[in-house]
Amino acid sequence: MLRIGTWRSAESIDVVACGWHDDGPGPLETGIKLIYGIDGRVPAFPGLRVGPLAARGAEEIAVLLSQGLDVVLTAPGCCPAAPVVAAGMWHYGWTRGDAGPLAGATVAGLALAAQRGPCSVEIRRDGRSSLDGDVTAAAVRAGLADRFPGGRYRTPEVTVPLESVRLSQEAPSRILIALRAGAAR
Repeated sequence: MLRIGTWRSAESIDVVACGWHDDGPGPLETGIKLIYGIDGRVPAFPGLRVGPLAARGAEEIAVLLSQGLDVVLTAPGCCPAAPVVAAGMWHYGWTRGDAGPLAGATVAGLALAAQRGPCSVEIRRDGRSSLDGDVTAAAVRAGLADRFPGGRYRTPEVTVPLESVRLSQEAPSRILIALRAGAAR
């Protein structure tokens, strides 16, 4: 399981935290990685390995996470979905050939980035996800529609058509996000 969350308030910095819990063969592994968008001074992260350069996209972020960094910095203007897509690439080993999972993570990343308060997404290996926080399916759909000019969202890794996005309200504070099979390129 891979959970990705943000902290957003007037008093805090904007950080994306990726947490994982592996239940596969071998020893249990858990942990946290931080992806921090820089737009000014970088705070001190004592005791953590911080990347020396700001990553510009999902693939660069995933490579830096794979190198064992604890904190990856992202450049201003980085795609808002990139931290979530990168976390999936790093954790699950997705490549550009995994269009479905990449598309699902892209939509989850855009939905997460549009939330004003603390929120999290849980990403599954197949790219299906859930968004947890003060959310409704209608509000998430409206926020996504604003990000899909011409009905499509393009990243270097994948193109997602808005009509393929399926949202369902599972609980008052939980939205399931799925894509129609084969819709992404």
